[in-house]
Amino acid sequence: MDRRDVLKTIGLLLGSAVTASCERAVTVPAEARAGYSSLLSDVQAATAHRCVDLIIPTTDTPGALAAGVDKFIDYAVSVWFTDAERKRFIVGLDRLNRVAAAAGGDFVDLPAAKQSELLSAEEAISGARDGALAAGDFFAQIKELTVVGYYFSEVGAKQELAYMPMPGYYDGFFKFNKVGKQWAS
Repeated sequence: MDRRDVLKTIGLLLGSAVTASCERAVTVPAEARAGYSSLLSDVQAATAHRCVDLIIPTTDTPGALAAGVDKFIDYAVSVWFTDAERKRFIVGLDRLNRVAAAAGGDFVDLPAAKQSELLSAEEAISGARDGALAAGDFFAQIKELTVVGYYFSEVGAKQELAYMPMPGYYDGFFKFNKVGKQWAS
């Protein structure tokens, strides 16, 4: 099973298990997201955007950046996250940049292999404690935002998944005695 299949499965499973902040942000139409002030610095935004590209890269289908997930994350963090969620996210971005600086530079300037290694390490520490905040919360947040933002976008829904506006078909001559009872909806 490759990464994209895993993310598809996670996307389907998250349909009913997304955090409240993520759910609120997804329900806002893209046109209504204009005119907000980003709370992320340029370095933080660039780091988040690079993480998004590493989580769902462009392959034979468009990646997360092509779906506008970077803008969705910026909007969700700036507008819909609670103060505690926003703090966890920003602390995680800053921690990732500190680790990257120790490895030789800004996160966005490191080679892709090193960036992937740092993100894998971030995922591995999920569940470990870093003061009052769980260290893995940042990775869980950015991964959830990336997957939800991608599969709720038009690109994710129509190009990555099989889009069928009207599943099934209409059969006006269906024999009721074949099922013996009415269909539930």
